[in-house]
Amino acid sequence: MILSPGLARAAVSPRPPGPKPAPPRAVGPLKRFAPETWGYHLSVPADWIVTTPEPYTVVFSGPEGTDAYFAPVAVQNREAPVPGDPERSAVEVLAAHRETLRARYDSVRVIRETLFRVPPGAADGGRDDLPAGRQLVAEWAGRDGLMRPLMRQWAVVRPRPKATVVHLWTYTAEHTLFDLYLPMARTILDSWTLQGV
Repeated sequence: MILSPGLARAAVSPRPPGPKPAPPRAVGPLKRFAPETWGYHLSVPADWIVTTPEPYTVVFSGPEGTDAYFAPVAVQNREAPVPGDPERSAVEVLAAHRETLRARYDSVRVIRETLFRVPPGAADGGRDDLPAGRQLVAEWAGRDGLMRPLMRQWAVVRPRPKATVVHLWTYTAEHTLFDLYLPMARTILDSWTLQGV
């Protein structure tokens, strides 16, 4: 569902209506992730694992043996498909991501899709030099009839005003863990700052 432009200006809440589980313990000490040439830096819980499975892609997850290991946050740099038009590039990168999910999982359902603006209080909040991005919340179950848990993903695409790069941030977790680790995912998202825009 695509919301009207007025409603879309606020950050999406990836939580559906209804009761929520108790939040996990407070986010503890943070460590900074700031590779020199990636165009951003952000903070993650100090005990989380950081892996780079391919160039300009990073995955953050809780320690092995914990539920947080199965609630990863990832950031990927993608080439802007429409150089010179960052907002259109954000639309196209999110559309490509949505189609990749649909090709991988038979039952993908987009719960909502809207503009993304960095919220007040976040590291990049209030910056007028940054174009609007896009975001969606999607769910899916197993593939080809396999019984697998329902998954949920919050995806945020942030374009850059000058560089021909678009950043794709995702938080993905099993339905039963999604709300539990959402505060940690929000902490990471809110700490995310674009550099040398």
